Formats: sequence, structure tokens, C-alpha cells
Amino acid sequence: MYSAHTSGPGETSLTDLSNGLLTVTKNTGFFRFGVTAGVYAFPTVGQAVYPTTQAGVNTSLFGYVPSYYVAFVPNDRVTVSVGQLATLLGQESGFTYQDTNVQRGLVWTAEPTFSRGVRFTYARGKFSGDLEYDDGYYSGNHRAFEGLLGWAPSASTNLQVAFIAPQAGTPPNATASIANKTEYDLMVTQQAGKLQLMPYALFIDSPASGALGYTRNESATGLVLLADYAADAHFSVGARCEWFANHSGTSDTSPNADFVGGGPGSRATTFTITPAYHAGTVFVRAEFSSVDVLGVAGAQRRVLVESGVQF
Repeated sequence: MYSAHTSGPGETSLTDLSNGLLTVTKNTGFFRFGVTAGVYAFPTVGQAVYPTTQAGVNTSLFGYVPSYYVAFVPNDRVTVSVGQLATLLGQESGFTYQDTNVQRGLVWTAEPTFSRGVRFTYARGKFSGDLEYDDGYYSGNHRAFEGLLGWAPSASTNLQVAFIAPQAGTPPNATASIANKTEYDLMVTQQAGKLQLMPYALFIDSPASGALGYTRNESATGLVLLADYAADAHFSVGARCEWFANHSGTSDTSPNADFVGGGPGSRATTFTITPAYHAGTVFVRAEFSSVDVLGVAGAQRRVLVESGVQF
């Protein structure tokens, strides 16, 4: 359950269910599977908050079964998975309870969330790799390659490079306003005592497409620093800082010129802090977020509280 209040343009408040999910998995043996079913919301900084079951947002985007897969594991190095799979890109997952912040970041909105496809995973020692063939950005009949290469030089350090490369003519859909974009992620996870740092950089390129009416090649860059400090078994604080910029000019009229959401040529900075308390299966998180978009009048400040039970 979460309750949000926003000050600034489009002031609104909402109390609703953030997640009501049941996950069942089998994670041993040659044949494995997993399924997650229920309702869920994607509260995101810089955007309005919407009811969890409202048409066109949240649960309706990926359905009441947002994630499911079957996997074949012939040995301890190889896994082949088929189903509706979470993306390989980014340091933030889709559901609120999976992340240190309740709301997703603005850079997260440009990345895929789930795709339907087949994934090959190989892991050996300090190295791991994934290659996936899917319907990038949940685009149905259009196809994309998604991949990740990881290196963990120590137990406290993990370096990853991920990408998604869809067909140039992939049209927009309800989950992605621009879906023909190639993306690259550079991600680092570093544990230093009680502090975990998770910086990453996102690079976006959307080619011109006569079929889609895109008249120019457009691009954007996002830089994100995520941090989580676990004071003890009960208290923790998560934080996120972002810088996200379109490379287009303010007079650019190509429909693929805006990835940030503030119009062509816009750039944004965001800050989010989330103290949390856990006691067994019960948790409570309070959150403050701030978003400033250059070229757009006003700013968004939001206070949000999430509480619930996780088994």
C-alpha cells in the first residue's frame, strides 16, 4: 500500500495498492519455472500517480501475470529460459518492493521492463553472459536482441554492460512512446561495508524512420547514482540522483526527439531519498523526491509512504 502527494503543476494525491503479488517458483533441477501474478503499480518520479488498476497504465500494461518463464538447466553453467522476462538493462527493477526507492527513476522510464522471448545464459567463474531474442519494448510482432556481459572481480564488485537492439521500424506502444531505440547500459555494483553503490549510465539512439515519421536520428544520455545504506537489520536508507538529457534542439520536430518527457531539447535532474524500517515480514518506507526539468515551468516535489507485508 502506498500514499503519494505531489506539489507543483498537476497537483494530486493518491492512496492505493502498490503491489498485491503472488510468486511461485521451482529453482532446482533440470526443469525450472516461475510465475508472478496479481496487481502492481509503477510510481515514477516526474510523472503523475495513477490508480493501480486504471486502464492504460500500471497493471494493464503487462497484464495480471507480468512475469512467467520455464527454464532448462542442463548444467551449472547454462540456462535457457522462455517466457515473459524482466529486462537485462538498468539497475532498477519494475516492482516497488524490489528496489531501494519506492518510485522508479526518470531514466528507468526509457528502458524496457518486460519482453516476451527466449534467453540463453552462461556463467563461469567471475564471468557471466546473457543473450535474448524478444519483442523489444513489448512490441508484439517486432523483434529485438537484448544482451548482458558481466564480470565480478571480487565478492564486493560487479561490472556489467547491457544492450537492446530492436528493428529500426519498431512502432511505439503503450509501454514505450519510442520503441525503435537502441540502448546501452554501463553498470557498476560496489559493496563497501554497510554501503552499496550502484551507478550506471544509459545511452540511447533512435534512428530516422520514414515508416514511423521520424525525420532525424535522435539520442539521449542518462546518468544515475543509486545508493543503499543498511544501518542494521531494521533500518536502511536508499537514495538516487539522476541527470537525463535529450541531445535534440528545442526546435526539433521529429516525433522521436524527446526521451526525457519535457519536450525536445529538455534535460532533467532528480533526487530521491527513502528511509525504511523492516521488522520481520513487515516494512514501512517514507520517501521524498524532487524533479526539475529545464525548459518546463515549475518542478515536482513528492512525499510518499509505502507499507506492507512481504513473505
